[in-house]
Amino acid sequence: MNIYAMISLLSSILCLFLGNFIFYKNPKNRINQLVALLSFLLAYLLFVEFGYRQAETYYIANLWFIASFIWALTSSLILHTVLIITGRTNLTENKIFISLLYIPSIILTILDLNNKLMHTSMVKEYWGWTYAIQVNSTFYYLSNFWITLLFAVSIILSYDYYRKSEDREKKLAKYIFLALAFIMISGLTTDCLLPALSIRIPELYYTIGALGMAILCYGIIKYRIPPLAPSVVADEIVSTMSNFLVLIDEKMRIKNVNSEGLSLLGYDESEIYGKSTKTIFPEDLDLSKTYKENYPSNFETVIKTKEGKSILVLMSITPIIHKSQKLGVLCIGSDITRLKQEELNRRLLAEQTIKRQEILLDLSRKDLANLSEVMKMFTEISSKTLNVDRVSIWLFNQDKTKIICKDLYNLKTDCHEQDSIVEAVQYPRYFNAIKRSHNLAINDARIHNDTSEFNESYFKPKGIFSVMDIPIWLDGELKGIVCHESLKIREWKFEDQDFASSIAYLISLGLEASERRKVEKKLRASLDEKELLMKEIHHRVKNNLTVISSLLNLQSRYINDKETLDIFRESQNRAISMALIHEKLYQSADLRKITFGDYLRSLTEQLFYSYNISPGINLSMEIEDLDVDINTSVPLALIVNEIVSNSLKHAFEGQKAGNISVKFYKKSDEYELIIEDDGIGFPDNLNFRNVDSLGMQIVNSLTRQINGKITLDKSNSTRFTINFKEKSYL
Repeated sequence: MNIYAMISLLSSILCLFLGNFIFYKNPKNRINQLVALLSFLLAYLLFVEFGYRQAETYYIANLWFIASFIWALTSSLILHTVLIITGRTNLTENKIFISLLYIPSIILTILDLNNKLMHTSMVKEYWGWTYAIQVNSTFYYLSNFWITLLFAVSIILSYDYYRKSEDREKKLAKYIFLALAFIMISGLTTDCLLPALSIRIPELYYTIGALGMAILCYGIIKYRIPPLAPSVVADEIVSTMSNFLVLIDEKMRIKNVNSEGLSLLGYDESEIYGKSTKTIFPEDLDLSKTYKENYPSNFETVIKTKEGKSILVLMSITPIIHKSQKLGVLCIGSDITRLKQEELNRRLLAEQTIKRQEILLDLSRKDLANLSEVMKMFTEISSKTLNVDRVSIWLFNQDKTKIICKDLYNLKTDCHEQDSIVEAVQYPRYFNAIKRSHNLAINDARIHNDTSEFNESYFKPKGIFSVMDIPIWLDGELKGIVCHESLKIREWKFEDQDFASSIAYLISLGLEASERRKVEKKLRASLDEKELLMKEIHHRVKNNLTVISSLLNLQSRYINDKETLDIFRESQNRAISMALIHEKLYQSADLRKITFGDYLRSLTEQLFYSYNISPGINLSMEIEDLDVDINTSVPLALIVNEIVSNSLKHAFEGQKAGNISVKFYKKSDEYELIIEDDGIGFPDNLNFRNVDSLGMQIVNSLTRQINGKITLDKSNSTRFTINFKEKSYL
């Protein structure tokens, strides 16, 4: 719940409290009646505002907003109240005037039911759902004019009354004027002026109205209601109070009992007046102690009725002292038997709810995919928890023509049954009812229209009277029913239905888990089969490339021309570099990626072996073990093959010592490959991006293929740097 909806709810509660408080202060006073009515009306509007602010959908928010159609009546009620407070009773008693005061507001209220007149729509703001009004609506201007007019008249009358009044009336008029001015100015600012300036804030008109009502009620209570003299109304208070009252003299004899007390005890006045307190109070209750020690006390005790019945009461005992003389004891109490029983019921219900929640929590932790065991467990636990004679779970077949009992637990015999079948076509009313209802909780199933079809064939033979049947839904499809059957007439409580619905939900989760497990098993078998096939493909590709490399090696033995021999060797190395890729994939757990650092080590070592390099040529590697996608690995492998092969062939001609280094690492989301040698260097007059060499053409082409950038640094050595980001191929 958002904070703005909470503000509306709290304001609504405040208005309810103010209305009750001001009314019961003086329910016969016309002012109190109107202020109470106004408070209740404002409480309703605030509750509606709470409703549409925290609504989950546009449709619900719009329904809540339509429910606020009576808002226009508030201004008429305010003016009516002000007229009475300011003493203009000649107007309030004039039927024509009252009609003119209320009829326009009633018309606006009726028309507001069709919110299309105001062109209202609901929009979602940060404070929840709110309304948007087309400001050029005629109905909008008319309603605002009427409300503003009534408010303005109310404020003018309040100010005039304040100017002409004195003492208490002047103070009351001040509170009325302040309350109305506060509501009008704040309301116009937050709900009219700021929206007109395109400044959107939460509408606070009703909340401000609640604060204004608090100011108004304070003024009325403090300065309008006259103090009540105890000597004038004491008898009426005693006779009408809802608590029982017993007056006891100094000799501990009953002198007076009010009507509530006589009714509770079952005595007439003549039967109890003058009797000892032991007649109605327990023997061990010593009222004289309170009388002697002059202090009041509150405690729970019992009183005895004329029939000898004991009633639990909350008792307050106060000594009566007049001019320092002890006159007796006043006992005021109330029957708390029902409250104690309700408290006991609430405690038992709370304990029951906690126990059931613990059961549901424990069940939710079980492996629900094992349906046969789950259903036996659910039927038995439901039967014992709810004390139901028979609980069963029925599931529909695939075409929904019948339901099959998967398990039935009998509480009396403590045994399970299953495999009963019910044809759906034989009981159309029942199955239509179960489809359209959240559940069926029927006290007497034999005579109920939805279930009487089972009377002769099922209920009477089994001795069943009451049923509570809960549908099992899964993805919007009715899958089955959880049936609870009682062998006596039973009223199914809300808590029973809630627990049964939770069990039905857990069963639906079990059905879902069972189906998912079957699908996962099939998918796993399929994936394992495909993974094995892919590994076999990579293994065969690697073998084929190895065969090609071997054939090239055999063919090269018959070639005497050095240039042609170099071409064969380069082709052989390219085949080997790709074969290594497929070998790594075959060995990898992930068929989409290889650990490229490990691959680079194997490739460069293979190239050094292939070119029979002098022992003085050293290889250094700074390589991170990074996983690279196969779509990037193949071109990157060929790039490394060409650059390293080029260094081995040309960089150290006529030299017996030198260094080649290979570095591969990742910065943030970018990879960097550096291949460097300290040989004779790349020719200054040669552009590596535009050469006839097939190797460098391959390097440039494959760098573009992986969306990379290649640079050559010839300042101190020959250093190729390739930067690239791995593309996503999903």
